[in-house]
Amino acid sequence: MGFLAVNFAGVDATHVVLCMIAWFAQMGFHEGGHAWAAWWLGDDTAYALGKRTVNPIRHVNWSDPMSVFNSVGLPLITSIALGFPMGMAWVPVGVHNFRYPARDHAIVAFAGPAGGFVVAVICFVLHLSFFPFFAGSEVKILAVLERLFLLTYVTAIIYSVFNLVPIPPLDGSRILYFFGNWRLRELLSRIEPFGFMIIVLLFWILPGSMLLNPFITALMKPYLVLPAMIWGGS
Repeated sequence: MGFLAVNFAGVDATHVVLCMIAWFAQMGFHEGGHAWAAWWLGDDTAYALGKRTVNPIRHVNWSDPMSVFNSVGLPLITSIALGFPMGMAWVPVGVHNFRYPARDHAIVAFAGPAGGFVVAVICFVLHLSFFPFFAGSEVKILAVLERLFLLTYVTAIIYSVFNLVPIPPLDGSRILYFFGNWRLRELLSRIEPFGFMIIVLLFWILPGSMLLNPFITALMKPYLVLPAMIWGGS
């Protein structure tokens, strides 16, 4: 993936485990964000299914093989093959339950990436707090923790930014739908059946991921630079 801002060399068993922890952490907060926002706005579809939680286990439909593959199998395979977890998960939303469907659906859509940014903030605070112990340490558990915080931060940032791209069915398209005029809304509705193919073409075949690099890089800088500036070390 071209927009990986940090290169995690040396994919081993420990790295794969950390990848899966990072994936489940951001997935739980992302999908939980959708569910909480939907419930707050009057839709209890996800709540009735026990998905109004940041527990990632609740966001895997274990009776559905495709859901298990997308949310568990695919992230595991890509963690081993690429050194970075790539997967999918979703929360059912009953748009008909909203008082203002377009607006409320946009809020629910934004709540997912917002949940990912919350994970990133938590990782940043932990990294900042532990930084004096990480710097120059040869203790293995500290090295693993440092790697986990960084990997989870990167994963949360990438998925949050990526999901804000305004291509259906990504969250950004729901936000754009609310702000767009009727012509744009009609266009988004028409291309939604082909959205996944467009995403694959743009980000995996064409260098569309380069468009996200400035955002990813900007969000990585505070994590990589501020702790050393604050603590006066590196």
